[in-house]
Amino acid sequence: MICVSALKVYKSIDATSSSCSGPIGELSGAMNDALPGECVEIIVGDESTREDVHAWAAKTGNSIVLEEERGNGFRILVQKVK
Repeated sequence: MICVSALKVYKSIDATSSSCSGPIGELSGAMNDALPGECVEIIVGDESTREDVHAWAAKTGNSIVLEEERGNGFRILVQKVK
């Protein structure tokens, strides 16, 4: 079990008004700059973008360590693994 309060959030991205490749591009750029073990928080506004974040994390070998619903959207913490 991961202690969320012990995680270091490198950057927070509010992508609630973005769709298509915009949020994934922002997430990818932030993760490139993050150090292994650090997290990027991304807040998305719809289910399809949430699914895109999950697919991107799986494809790149990064981990989703927290996900919670926020109003009409989702807050997701992605941890850089390598």
